Amino acid sequence: MSRRRPSTSPKSSTPAAATAGSAGKSSGGRPGRPQKGQTAHRPANPHPTGQPVEHPVEQPPEAGSRPQRTPATLYVAAVVVVLEALGAVVAGGWLTVEAIITRTRGMGIAASAGVFVLAAGVGLGFLAWGLLRGRRWSRGPVVAIQLLMLPLGYELLSGSTTVVGASMLATAILTLVLVLAPPSTAVFRD
Repeated sequence: MSRRRPSTSPKSSTPAAATAGSAGKSSGGRPGRPQKGQTAHRPANPHPTGQPVEHPVEQPPEAGSRPQRTPATLYVAAVVVVLEALGAVVAGGWLTVEAIITRTRGMGIAASAGVFVLAAGVGLGFLAWGLLRGRRWSRGPVVAIQLLMLPLGYELLSGSTTVVGASMLATAILTLVLVLAPPSTAVFRD
């Protein structure tokens, strides 16, 4: 019986030699992580001329990239939406308590209206948090709510609710301008 000797040539056809040579390469022939059970082979000097390899310096973000910090316009818009949320929570709580205390004929409708306004205030608070964090999902609902507040605020301008209507109009317009401003819009782009 004769034993086969392992080949000493650089190009070996054994699977162990093939995997050892490609340990530091991923698919496509590019360097990557070694596969499970393999160790990465790194040459002593990675550059053929013997000079140290320079690593690329991080480039500043491009003009179209997403900014890292929340711009002032979006920050102010989030503050205005928080104020709207607080107003809605107070109004919803007041409507609910008043409906329960006075026990009017349509108490169910009055109480449910109060609960609805209260829930809208909580939702606005959540949307304000999303604006502050630059979350894309928060922009659309905030714009939609502000657009709904415009005709409602206009209707409340007459009679004893003039102050409420004027403040609703002012905050809705201010929020729309701030959320749709170019620095705010840049945050929501990819």
